[in-house]
Amino acid sequence: TSCSSAITFIDGDKGILRYRGHDIADLAKNNDFTAVIYLLLYGKLPNLEQYKKFFLKIQELSKVPGQVVNVIKTFPKAAHPMSILIACFASLSALYYEKYGNNVSNENLDFGISVIAQVPAIIAMIYRHTYNQEFIDTDNELSYSKNFLRMMFGNALTNEKSHLFAKALDKIFILHADHEQNVSTAAVRVVGSAGSNLFACLSAGVAALWGP
Repeated sequence: TSCSSAITFIDGDKGILRYRGHDIADLAKNNDFTAVIYLLLYGKLPNLEQYKKFFLKIQELSKVPGQVVNVIKTFPKAAHPMSILIACFASLSALYYEKYGNNVSNENLDFGISVIAQVPAIIAMIYRHTYNQEFIDTDNELSYSKNFLRMMFGNALTNEKSHLFAKALDKIFILHADHEQNVSTAAVRVVGSAGSNLFACLSAGVAALWGP
């Protein structure tokens, strides 16, 4: 064992997965991904007021900078999505360095939340770029998962299918929200231990996750 996690407990042989002491089945049944993000970051599930404020913060930080959009557009359509994502994080590290430097310890965790808020839009743009499709702006009236599906597929899904797929995707996001000490997490933590910029650390994590 290389570390002890205060966030996740896993016993694969017994089929146990807990976040902050909460059983994964209860979390997936009774909460959405936004609430689980809050739990992972702050150690407790949000009440209604905390949830609304947190959701608003994700909305406020969800705008992807134009420089990152341009980075995506410079890649050939046949490029591997992970290579584009690494470049996007590298670009974000440059953009956010002026404001944050390498300091990611602000109490509001805005730096980290901005990653969570922007990744769905970045992934959707990468997907649509590789298929030579126009990008779709975020819709802050939608849930995290519904917004992601809309940015990916636009109006290709019926309302009924969109609701069903978003519900399933939300549960998938919850199940994969934290992986304890897998290879990409280890890569992020090793680079982070040097005091590197958060987005640079995430680039390392994506590089590790790219492997088969």
